[in-house]
Amino acid sequence: MGAASNTHGKDAMIRPLFEPMDETHERPDEWSGPLGFVIGGFARPSMQAERDGALAEQYFAAAEALIDAILDRRVADYQVANAALFLYRHSFELLLKAGLPPKTRAEKDIHDLGKLARSYAHHKQQVGETVPSWITKRCDELAAIDPGSEAFRYGEYGTPKARDGKPITDEIHVDLLHLKAAMAALNAALVEKNWLIRMARGDRP
Repeated sequence: MGAASNTHGKDAMIRPLFEPMDETHERPDEWSGPLGFVIGGFARPSMQAERDGALAEQYFAAAEALIDAILDRRVADYQVANAALFLYRHSFELLLKAGLPPKTRAEKDIHDLGKLARSYAHHKQQVGETVPSWITKRCDELAAIDPGSEAFRYGEYGTPKARDGKPITDEIHVDLLHLKAAMAALNAALVEKNWLIRMARGDRP
């Protein structure tokens, strides 16, 4: 206790993390101070699909930031492996849910990306849109190692399959550059079909 007190100021130990928003937090743009997070209230989208999409964007951006930190040699790959994989995986769960009709989304309290992808593809087909098969296959691949959104949080991995279809029962290697490219492709394909996210990014009809 004494060592912690000497290392960190009093604010670090007793000041609340969550505080009311007021004029002292105002800033002209996202790069000016004070830096901080604004959550809840008007910062929380009212529509579930919009909320899913906004959160998916944040998780994907965080995953990309971690991968870039590894590529820039600012952090070792093994130090953030599960964190980066979880962020990518959760962003896709939210993207898939954001693309479901509101009534279906309310009933889809599941985490299996393969099942979500098939439901997503089914509902897109209902409105005349086709979801490429590689999207479902990629989601099935992620679901095999993490069917319930727990693998990358608790280290309890499922059993993915190698290119030849055989299960990988020992160490599993993930090529970083391939991961980054594959996740970018999946993100782009899902975002392309989600007008709410594209509009939030600045796209216009």
